[in-house]
Amino acid sequence: MKPNPRKALFRRDTRGAVLAEFVVAFVPLLTAFFAFVQLSKVATARLVVKHGAIIGARAAAVITNGNDNTPGQAAGRNDGEIKAAVEAGLGPWKSTMQSVTVDVADASSKADPYGWVTVTVTATYKCTAPMGAIGCLGSTKVLRESYRMPHQGANYK
Repeated sequence: MKPNPRKALFRRDTRGAVLAEFVVAFVPLLTAFFAFVQLSKVATARLVVKHGAIIGARAAAVITNGNDNTPGQAAGRNDGEIKAAVEAGLGPWKSTMQSVTVDVADASSKADPYGWVTVTVTATYKCTAPMGAIGCLGSTKVLRESYRMPHQGANYK
């Protein structure tokens, strides 16, 4: 039996090999790139949540009046105004968050109007980069930051 000359040519044909090698190398590189993009977005979101906690603590230091030790301020904890300050501190990044909760712990009292006010912000960040779930370890990431400042109450006697 005679060898088929077309088969011999086919074995030596290297057309398309570069494309196959490119696809084999490109997919892992693209996956790593998107994972790094998602990690940088999560790091930025963490900084933004920390900034929101700082803004919330600054607002809570003068707004919260749960212990009735801030004359001239509306009575009560005023949590709505503090949450509005936190959301303003998040800026345009608020749209990337699924949920934002704000917890205010006021350690001031009538006897000590300068006690600590701690604001804890918990935000659920939506991972949006393509293939970003690899860098995020899921479709969302929970970010939690706290900040505290002394209450700016007064003790008038």
